[in-house]
Amino acid sequence: MNPVARRELQERFRTIRSPLILSVWVLAAGVVTFLAFVVASNAASNQLDSVSASGLGSVAAASSIGRFVLHSLLLGMIVAILFVVPGQAAVAVVGERERQTLQLLQVSQLSSWRIIVGKLWSALAYISLLLIATTPLMVIPVLLGGVSIGNVLSGLGMVAVTAVMVGAVSLWVSARAKSMQGAVLGAYVWTVVLVIGAMGLLVAEFFLLEPEDMGSERIVSGMQRNEGRELYSTWINPVLGMVDASANAVDFRTQVVASPYRTFQGPLVARQGFDPSDLNRLTINNFNDFDVFSERAVFNGGGVIGGFGINTGQSGAVAPTIRSAVWPRTLVFQAFVTILALWAAQRVIRVPRLARRRLRGRAHAT
Repeated sequence: MNPVARRELQERFRTIRSPLILSVWVLAAGVVTFLAFVVASNAASNQLDSVSASGLGSVAAASSIGRFVLHSLLLGMIVAILFVVPGQAAVAVVGERERQTLQLLQVSQLSSWRIIVGKLWSALAYISLLLIATTPLMVIPVLLGGVSIGNVLSGLGMVAVTAVMVGAVSLWVSARAKSMQGAVLGAYVWTVVLVIGAMGLLVAEFFLLEPEDMGSERIVSGMQRNEGRELYSTWINPVLGMVDASANAVDFRTQVVASPYRTFQGPLVARQGFDPSDLNRLTINNFNDFDVFSERAVFNGGGVIGGFGINTGQSGAVAPTIRSAVWPRTLVFQAFVTILALWAAQRVIRVPRLARRRLRGRAHAT
C-alpha cells in the first residue's frame, strides 16, 4: 500500500470524526431514499386516482417508483460528491506545506508520482467508503422494478469516476496554492467550471449555434424524429454521463411518475433526433385512460402508448439509437483531465534532484 495513503488513513480513522461523518452520510441517504419513495408513491396514487384506478397505485406504478428512487439517489450522491471531494482533496498538499512537512516527503524515498497518487488515494478512500455504505439502499429500487443491477452499477461507477476527476483537479490546485483557504476556494471554483461550465456550453451549443439540416422527419416509437445532430458538449458533462449510463433516454414508455432525470435527458434525446418537449407528454396525466394491468395509456390522439403492445403509430417504446452512448466519451474526457491534473500536480512538487539520483541509484542496485 502507498505509504502516504496508509499514514493519512490511519490518522483519519483514529478520530471520532470519521465514523460520525459516515453515520450522518448513511442517515442522510436513508432519509433521501425514504422521501423519494413517499413522494413517488403519493404521486402514483394521485395519478391513478385521476383515471379511476384507486388503490392500485403501488402495484401499477412500482417500476416508475423504482426508477424515481434510484435516479433521486444517484443525483443526490453526485451532488454530494461535488461538494465533499474538493474540500477533502484541496488541503492534501497545501496542508503539508503549512505544517512544513512537505519537504520531508520530497527528500524521502518516494517519487513525486507516489506522493501525489498517495494523496489522491487517501482523499478518495474515505469517499469510496461512503459510497459503499449507501450501496444497500440501491437494492430498494431494484426490488421495486424498473431498474436493473446494471443501471445501479453503471450509475455508481460514473459517480466514482467523477469523484476521481474532481479529486485530481483539487490536488493540482492544492499543490499550487499558498494557503489552505485559497486551495479550498480554488478547488470549488474549478469544480464549478467543470460542471456548471459544461452546462453552459451545452446551453450555448443547443440554443445559440445554427442548427444543421436535420433531414426529413418520420415517426419513430410514436415520436417525430429527424436526423438530429451531435451535441459535443454533452461529452464533457459528468451529470449527463451518469444519467446516460444509468437510464435509457429514448425509452418512451409511459411513466406513472416522471423521473427526476427528465430535465437532463432533453439533450440526450435531442442528439438522437427527437424533440425534447416530447418527454413531457409521457406521464399518465397527459393521457385519456390507463390500463392498470397492462401498464398502457391511451393518448389524446387515439393511439396506445405504454409498456405492452403497439396499436397505432403513437405507440411509445424504446427507440433505436442513431448515435452511440455519451457516457463512454465522458469517461475518456474524465480520464484525460485526471491524468493531466495529476501530471501537473507532480510537476509542482517535484522531488529534488539529489533525491531523484538516490532513487535511481536504488533502482539500479535492485
